[in-house]
Amino acid sequence: MMPRMVCSAVLQRFVSQRPVAVMVRSVLERQLGDCFFDTTFAEVAQEQYTRELAFSTCARLLSQVTLGQAKSVHAAFVKDRETIPVSIASLYEKLQHIEPQVCEELVHRSAASVNEVIRRLNRRAEPIPGYRLRIVDGNVLAGSEHRLKELRGTAMAALPGRTLALYEYATGLIGALVACEDGQTSERRLVSPLLEHLEKGDLLMADRNFCTAVFLQELKELAVAFLIRHHAGLSLTFVGKARSRGRCQTGKVREQQVRLNCGLVCRAIIIVRRQPLSDGSRKVTLLTNVPSRNASARRLADLYLQRWTIEEAFRQLTEYLACEVRTLGYPKAALFAFTLAVLAYNALRCVQAALNAAHPDHQNDWSAFYLAWEVKATFEGLLVAVPAEEWQPVAAMSNAELAAFLKQLAQHVKPERYTKHRRGPKKTVPRKKVRSRHVSTAKLLQQRKSQQNKTVAASP
Repeated sequence: MMPRMVCSAVLQRFVSQRPVAVMVRSVLERQLGDCFFDTTFAEVAQEQYTRELAFSTCARLLSQVTLGQAKSVHAAFVKDRETIPVSIASLYEKLQHIEPQVCEELVHRSAASVNEVIRRLNRRAEPIPGYRLRIVDGNVLAGSEHRLKELRGTAMAALPGRTLALYEYATGLIGALVACEDGQTSERRLVSPLLEHLEKGDLLMADRNFCTAVFLQELKELAVAFLIRHHAGLSLTFVGKARSRGRCQTGKVREQQVRLNCGLVCRAIIIVRRQPLSDGSRKVTLLTNVPSRNASARRLADLYLQRWTIEEAFRQLTEYLACEVRTLGYPKAALFAFTLAVLAYNALRCVQAALNAAHPDHQNDWSAFYLAWEVKATFEGLLVAVPAEEWQPVAAMSNAELAAFLKQLAQHVKPERYTKHRRGPKKTVPRKKVRSRHVSTAKLLQQRKSQQNKTVAASP
């Protein structure tokens, strides 16, 4: 029997025909309600305060842009004008002064809560037993429109900010975020705030931009394991001889002990690739302090390929959720929009965990595109058709009750509508060099048709 909150005939139709939208709405109602935003803002904000315009109202309006329900903040404002007690100018004033630490705390608190739900549903096994794999990477927000007075008349890209995200492999969540208003700042300058989110037993994986002696030493002091690609700027002293460790997915593997100038001793995993990198080089060196008894060099070399998972998360944030709003030129407003996209992304990951639990034959085969598309196409109609009172029991659920409810809703999902459609590998076709840079598709099709007609006429 369905719970009381889905007894209405209208909501029953949504459950049977658009269950993913109902699941996302349930997660947002339980995890990201008005109380969550207003409480976090009241406890974290240092300069801003609430008068007439609640912080949750700002989040609700900007979330419409993130979820594709409105093209811009102004469009969302016009649509909900009757419920907003201030002018559009006051709304923009509020958005452009939201402090970055508020954004960071929103991600941290929501991820911790969603993590509890996913833990009761379905989590990927950790690749290295005894370690919790976490991946860190940076992302520069795309250039915004030149709406600010100082940007007009210039063709340079206006970068409204940079973020640093901490991705959790087992749950697929972005568990922590560092928000910086300076889009040109170095990623290395942002790693220190992430240290408070790392714990003993974590295995941190990162690109070479984070390979500094200071950072590696700090990880060691926290008893955090690392697997980081070596940066040429970090001096290494090789100790002993390099030993062959077989082959990984990309090439031959060797291992050698190295010592850093700071005195830190770790393992160097040297991969000689079969295919060259974009810069033409073939050798990749990884530094790690994971003992060889816990993970072989070949296993760690293959594991480093999983670093793409955080890049895939950034891609989904950009393509399926509007994490970069070009009309928001002020850095704080742009960072807040990115934060809301991260919260929506984590909500989708929670839904995917429920789908994995209800349909074990389709583990991790769900298409983020189809899931996000249903939310964009159905979400507004769901808000209008189903009154807010029907969602109140969801907001009062515990994490265990929400997990059971999501799994129950996932039973109504038809996997063939939401799974990925994989294609074969692309064939490499040599391209002819021509003088012109343009070609008419219609003419090419006409040439093909003429050739086919000639072939048919010549056949006996």
